[in-house]
Amino acid sequence: MFKIGYMEYANVYPIFYYLLQDKSLYFFKSYPAELNIAMRKGEIDLSPASCIEYARNPKLYNIISDISVSSIGAVKSVNIFSNYKVDELCGKKIFFTKESNTSTVLARIILEKFYKVEPIYVSDKNIADAELLIGDKALYSYYNSNYKYVIDLGLEWYKFTNLPFVFALWIIRKSIENSNEIIKLISDIKEYAKKFKNNYDELAIKYMSAGYTTEQIIDYWNTIDYRLTSSHIDGLKLFYNLAYEINEISEIPILNFY
Repeated sequence: MFKIGYMEYANVYPIFYYLLQDKSLYFFKSYPAELNIAMRKGEIDLSPASCIEYARNPKLYNIISDISVSSIGAVKSVNIFSNYKVDELCGKKIFFTKESNTSTVLARIILEKFYKVEPIYVSDKNIADAELLIGDKALYSYYNSNYKYVIDLGLEWYKFTNLPFVFALWIIRKSIENSNEIIKLISDIKEYAKKFKNNYDELAIKYMSAGYTTEQIIDYWNTIDYRLTSSHIDGLKLFYNLAYEINEISEIPILNFY
C-alpha cells in the first residue's frame, strides 16, 4: 500500500480533505519535522515535506513538479510573536518550535542576514522573549495573539527578495518505481490543489469548530499558494544559497524533478 505523509495543518487541509476519502491509501500523520524523519527512513513514500529536508538529503528524493506550499508575501501561519520589534531582537531569547525545520532556517536568515541581528535561540519557551510558531498554532495566534508584534516570515522574506517563499515541497522517494497508480495519485493531488476553492463552505466547517470565523479561514486559504512556478523556484534556490551561507546545509542541492 502506498504510504503518504499527512500533516494536520490548515495549509494542506484543502488537499487532504479529498485525499483522505481514498481508503486505498495509507496515511502517516505527524508534524513536518517528524514527517521529514519518516521520509528519510523510508517509512513514507510521498509527502509534503519541509523544503529544507530536500536540501539536506537530495539524493533520496525527487521533487513533484508544479505543486508546493508557498506564499507570496504574508503567510500568517509562520510567525515570530514578540513584544519587541524585529530589529530589537539582538541578544533576546527566541523559542524555536520543534515542529518545523524550514521555518527555523528561514527565521535565522531573516534575522541574521536581512536584519543583521543575533538573537539567542532556545528550546525552553518559559525563558524566551519571543517565540517562533508554525501551522495552526501560529495561525490561531495570528488572529488572537496578545503579543505586541507579529513578525510574519513570509512577508519579511518577500519584503527583502520580492520572491515567493516555498515552505514545503511535495517530494517522492527515488526508490519508488514509476507506476500508473503513482501517476494517478500525483495527478489527483494537483487537481485537488486547484479545485478546493469551489468548496470553501464545506471545508471551513472543520476550522469553525476550532475557533476560527469562516472569513478568517477562507482569508488564510486565499493566502496559501500551491503553485511551483519559475519564480517559486528562484525563491527556493535563493533560500538554499542563504541556508548554505549560514551553515544550515552542507551543499547547495541540484533540483531533481519527478
